[in-house]
Amino acid sequence: MSKKCFIALASLLICALPLVAEDWITIYNDDLSLIRSSFTLDLEKGKQRYNFDDITSRIMPVSVIVKAKDLRVAEQNYEFDLAGKHQIMGKYLDEEVLAVTKDQSKLRGTLKFFDGANIGIIEEGTQRLLVISDSEVQWIQLASLPANFYTKPTLAWSLIAPQKGKYPVGLSYLSGGFSWNVTYNAVWDEEKLNLNSWVTINNRSGKAFEDVTLKLIAGDVNQVRQKFADVNRMVAYEDAAMSAGSAPSFEEKAFHDFHMYTLDQKVSFANNQTKQLELYAPQNVTARKVYEFTTFTTGVNSVIKFINNQESGLGKPLPKGVFKIYQADSDGNMEFIGEDSIDHTGRNEEISINTGKAFDLVANSSVRNQRTVSQRVSEREIHINLKNNSQKPSSINVVHQLSGNARIVHSERRYGLDATTNKVTFTVDLEPDTEYSFFFRERNEW
Repeated sequence: MSKKCFIALASLLICALPLVAEDWITIYNDDLSLIRSSFTLDLEKGKQRYNFDDITSRIMPVSVIVKAKDLRVAEQNYEFDLAGKHQIMGKYLDEEVLAVTKDQSKLRGTLKFFDGANIGIIEEGTQRLLVISDSEVQWIQLASLPANFYTKPTLAWSLIAPQKGKYPVGLSYLSGGFSWNVTYNAVWDEEKLNLNSWVTINNRSGKAFEDVTLKLIAGDVNQVRQKFADVNRMVAYEDAAMSAGSAPSFEEKAFHDFHMYTLDQKVSFANNQTKQLELYAPQNVTARKVYEFTTFTTGVNSVIKFINNQESGLGKPLPKGVFKIYQADSDGNMEFIGEDSIDHTGRNEEISINTGKAFDLVANSSVRNQRTVSQRVSEREIHINLKNNSQKPSSINVVHQLSGNARIVHSERRYGLDATTNKVTFTVDLEPDTEYSFFFRERNEW
């Protein structure tokens, strides 16, 4: 590429930079973020073109909102043909070029086509069309950059300024490329969870951000899925101006039907960077361990449960994420004992963390004596067998899911029924090295 070409490219980049910029980022779940920027443009009087390229490569053009007092945005185009040989050559058709081949032969003429494999040039002076293999070309010299060449995703504006001067502008748009999730690291001592929570934020937006105000939204925001790449018109324009020592921490508060977490300090993100920030200060949460066996599954689950309330030592809205549980062994070394995911969980809700299968507890279930009572009624017996092969007493909760038309008509043991979930639970205490069996009869009516 010629020196003139590089100079033109540098000029194009400089003219697209605002004088002052400040950014806000709100990151949602499901690859969605809201980017807001406040900056000042130095403009001439009257109608003029302005290329703004300080945007993400995952921008959704139809979501763009521009707020500019005393400044009219007459037109906006989203340019997405990024830098590359194929893109440049495609925009340089019918222009003069100089091609130098590997044997140092020179060909000057008018570029007529470029398909990635071959280059077609009408030779200067002869008007002959010469087709050259692209692999044989050492370099091509262009007189200048194409006028519509963009090295980055760009909003190309047509602006109308009433007079020469500086104009404050507010810009907001939706973008993909940002994501966040939460990891809850907890140390279990059989009575309490020493809980730390970390937010992991990934920036794959194609843009770096310096000293931004960060907010996270926990909840499922409904989106209408569609393609944005071929949309180049502005959606909204408003004639108004946009209002703009310690470890970072998040302030949580309810927002609409979601929960918002606002970082109390500015933060920076490099492109393709993963950053971790503490969500809440460490908490000591009172919990209990239970063993659960769900009928028609294999193995007895070791489950840690607690109520997300202040009495338990927490009482904070928890965004969906993964609980990783650790415990000290007999040597005092910390060991990983399992992990489980949770959904968005509000205050006063119970959280269950399945850390894995209990090695020394065995359980199985089977169906026997299944019969048809009438055309609309059937019955079956569900038999449960439990073993405790450990050297300490254990209590196992046997959980059975009833269908909407089912009920238990006979049982060898007492049970509890959760009317909300239609689950029944049998609690069985087992001494070391013991085995126990029981059954119950289930009736289905249609």
